[in-house]
Amino acid sequence: MTEHSVYIQQGIWARIGLPRQLLWGFIGVFLFITGATIEQSWLASLLQQRGFDARDISMMSSVFGLCVALVSWFSGIGAGVLGIRRLMWAATLVYFIGSVPFIFWALPHGNYPLMVASYALRGVAYPLFAYSFLVWINQCCETRILGRAVSWFWIAFGVGMTIVAPWFSGFMIPRSGETTTLLIGFVFVLAGSGCALVLNRAQPERESDSKILPALGEGLMVLAREPKMRLAVLVKTINDIGKFSLVILMPVYLPRFGFSIQEWLTIWGLVNVLNIFAGYFFGWLGDTIGWRKTVVFFSGTLCGAASLAVCYAPVLFGNSEVALFAALAIYAIGLGAFGPLSALIPALLPENKGAAISCLNLGSGLSNFAGPLIVTLCVDPLGVEGTLWVIAVLYFAASVLAIPLKVPQEK
Repeated sequence: MTEHSVYIQQGIWARIGLPRQLLWGFIGVFLFITGATIEQSWLASLLQQRGFDARDISMMSSVFGLCVALVSWFSGIGAGVLGIRRLMWAATLVYFIGSVPFIFWALPHGNYPLMVASYALRGVAYPLFAYSFLVWINQCCETRILGRAVSWFWIAFGVGMTIVAPWFSGFMIPRSGETTTLLIGFVFVLAGSGCALVLNRAQPERESDSKILPALGEGLMVLAREPKMRLAVLVKTINDIGKFSLVILMPVYLPRFGFSIQEWLTIWGLVNVLNIFAGYFFGWLGDTIGWRKTVVFFSGTLCGAASLAVCYAPVLFGNSEVALFAALAIYAIGLGAFGPLSALIPALLPENKGAAISCLNLGSGLSNFAGPLIVTLCVDPLGVEGTLWVIAVLYFAASVLAIPLKVPQEK
């Protein structure tokens, strides 16, 4: 981090860990994510209604997840070389290049190859936009508030993707239909770009003098020569596997015990609200006791216990919304404890933060792929219960794997 790029945080802004100079950027991320992911909670159901089978939908999700992972990795290095603002504007353009054929040709005509290609292109826009802004946060924030600052990023990200987007869709689709809802996403994306790149006058660091291909090569070499970076990517990948697998498993599992899909969606939305407060709390705790300790003690342990609780709460308590909410609430709290990873991982490689952030973003992107893949591989031979046990074991392993992730100044 160069000296000129650090904003000195004072007063109330320092206490809450929100960099005032980037406030419009956080609002922009929230709006952009809302528009760019507005369909994620209902697209699979729509495709199923239009005659696509589970294999088609799974393949489309897999291609989407792989593209998200690759672009997430690229954003950390690309933002440093090409420029953060330039990359965020490019993300906005890519969103529209993918969305127009997806909405106006692929979906209406059921053209599956075009659907896969255009949806993947549309999908890479949100990690390119959001994770470029995450680089900006790491450039600009003092270490003493960085844990809270990145928690604000994940709050903006999560509120857009898991709360506002599905709730807004649930309100709009019965009234205006899926196509209109997708088109309203354009408004959110344009508003998000305007807030983050026009109203937000803060200037990120100037791009480096290096070329993009050597920089990408260096990013790969970091993974090859730094064991901590490989561990960090693995822990970050495990971070969100539950979020991307539970939305597949629970609509299949819970009806056995008398839960309706609407009850599941309502509870899932409520616990994601709880995750907002947990994310900020653990950001503060990470700044207080240490980012690594927070991840080790609370993240995987709580998420692993919650995965088992989600499995057995319906078995023990039947159609009890309270029991199911309590189990999922533990998961939402544990998920918030992974937040300090976004401050910890760049600090592991202070001499090459761009490559370290790319590793962080790669793990974030791989969760999109790994969560559904676990379900695909495990649900037939092991059932839903066995799959939840696999997820629980992976979460417990994440806490153990985080133990060696000590920053250079930590003994």
